[in-house]
Amino acid sequence: MQDSTALPDLRVLPTAALLTHENADPRRVERLSRRILENGILKNPAIVAAIPDTNRFVVLDGANRTTAFAHVGIPHIIAQVVSYEDPGVMVDTWYHVVSAMPSHDFQKSLDNLSDLTLVACTQEQARNALLSTEAVAYIVCEDGIRMVCASDGSGVPAMRLLNDVANTYKGRADIFRASNDVWEIQKPYYPEITALVVFPRLIPQEIMAAAQNEHKIPSGISRHVIPARALNVNFPIGILMAGWPLERKRAWFSDWLMERMAANAIRYYAESTFTFNE
Repeated sequence: MQDSTALPDLRVLPTAALLTHENADPRRVERLSRRILENGILKNPAIVAAIPDTNRFVVLDGANRTTAFAHVGIPHIIAQVVSYEDPGVMVDTWYHVVSAMPSHDFQKSLDNLSDLTLVACTQEQARNALLSTEAVAYIVCEDGIRMVCASDGSGVPAMRLLNDVANTYKGRADIFRASNDVWEIQKPYYPEITALVVFPRLIPQEIMAAAQNEHKIPSGISRHVIPARALNVNFPIGILMAGWPLERKRAWFSDWLMERMAANAIRYYAESTFTFNE
């Protein structure tokens, strides 16, 4: 391997030991399930962190991939283990671009949510309300911006309200990730944009709690920055599907990894990159 950077901490883990902190996207899970079986490889390992005082791990990135493995009955998976204490590991939030859903259908679904109130506001007011937790989210549409607030006396947890909002378009619209809340920036990229849903900034404690509690985070909003991330591992699925004990699979993976190193097939790139084939 070129460069002196240490290898990522890659492990063979029981699929059942990985807990997702966000709801999976059914459309993506179905596509990934087919692709995994058709290609016969695990391309990019999920990113996980150990849950203290347990033998389980929270999936920081790769919820749909992990769910697909469980969906097709693959008992073990390759994962990259990291910690929030590691230098450079950060958590942030993606926003949802809701596309190709009629605006009146989106609005009607929101109106049916009795536990929340939508309050018209400016962009600055929405941003401040999200920071102060006065709002649990806000929605940017072509005709204006509205804060999402809990109805008086509802007592509904904020995470459930976020899922209620996401469920109004989940499975009914195309969902894309965005890192800014400006309609004019998103519109050229997504001509069929219906709305831009802006979520609060997440913290590690919320990620851990969501993995172990009833109310998970909506699909595709947690954003983790992981230095020295392992990509294009391309490990054969057949080994993970085999009826071998876990320790035998771990030994096989260790030998396979040593062979890859001996063949100088593992490269570290320090530069920031753009990938065009995801």
